[in-house]
Amino acid sequence: MQRATGWPGVARLLDRCLALAAAHELPGTLMLVGEPGLGGEALALELAAGLACHGGPPGGCTCDACERVRRGIHPDVELIGPPPGKSDITIDQARELVGRLDQHPYEGKRRVFVLTSCHTPPLTNDAASALLKALEEPPPVVTFLLLAANPERVLPTILSRSVQVRVPAATPAQLRELVAAACQTDLAQTEALLTACHGEPSSVLTAAETLIANEVPVTTLADGAAELDRLLPAALAGDGPALLAVAGLVERTPEGVTLALASLLRLAASAETPEAERLLAAAAALLAAERRRAALRLDVSTAVVGALTPFATRTV
Repeated sequence: MQRATGWPGVARLLDRCLALAAAHELPGTLMLVGEPGLGGEALALELAAGLACHGGPPGGCTCDACERVRRGIHPDVELIGPPPGKSDITIDQARELVGRLDQHPYEGKRRVFVLTSCHTPPLTNDAASALLKALEEPPPVVTFLLLAANPERVLPTILSRSVQVRVPAATPAQLRELVAAACQTDLAQTEALLTACHGEPSSVLTAAETLIANEVPVTTLADGAAELDRLLPAALAGDGPALLAVAGLVERTPEGVTLALASLLRLAASAETPEAERLLAAAAALLAAERRRAALRLDVSTAVVGALTPFATRTV
C-alpha cells in the first residue's frame, strides 16, 4: 500500500489534506473513494500518520510515531473492520467505539479511526445508525476516514455525514508496477494476471492476497482464466457438465466472477455481432446475479448456474 503514496496524484492529495489539517480546516469525517488497493488505503494510513504525529505536516515523516502508525501499532490510530471470523462490522463494535470517543489522544495530536469499508455490507444498518452522531460531529481531536470503492453501496445517512474525496487514478504503468510488486511477478506474468481480470488491478490484488495467504502461486489466477476460456464456450453451447465445471471453478477461485466476466467479454470481442450480443447479455446476467448473491449471501455456484443457463442454448 505504501508504494501508492509515491504516485503524484495521491501525493498531492495527501499534501492538500495535511495542509487543511494544519489550518484546522480538514473535515472531521472524510470518505476516501477509490478501488480497493489502488491508493485509498495508503492515503488513509499516511494521512492518519500526519494527523497523529506531533510534528504535523508535511507527510512522509519517519519518526517513531509515524512508523508505528504504518505498522498498525499506534494507540491513536485504529482500523475498524469486521472482527476475525466475521463478515460484518457489528453494532457492538460501533457502540464500543462511540463509548471511547471522548478520550484524549494517548500520545499524538489526534485520534484517527479508519473504517476499512463503509459499504453496507460490511457496515450493518445497526452499526451505521450507532455511528451517525459521531460521524456528524466528531470530537475536536477525532478524525474519521471511511474507505469506499462505490458510494452507491454506502447508506445515504453515512454519505450525508461525510465529505467525499476521490483518490486520483493511477497510470497504467503505475498499476502494473503495483501489481508486480504485490504479486512478485515479472512483466509477462503481470500482464497475464491483468488480462485474466479484464484489466482490473483491484481484482488481481484481492485474489492475490487470498492465494498468497493460502500459499498458492498467484499465477494460478491466469490458469483459472485459461480454463474458463476453454469451458465457457461448451457451457454456453448447452453442455451441462461444462456449465457445472464453470460454476465450481468460479466458486473456488478468488475473484472467480471477475474472471468469468472477463472471459465472456473476450469471447464477445471475437464473435460475430449476434453472438457477441448474446455473450454480453450473459455477462450482464452474471454480474446482476453476483450482486444479488453478495447482498443475500447466496451460494456462488448456484448463482452462476442460474445466470448462465438461459444462455446455454446455442453453439458459441
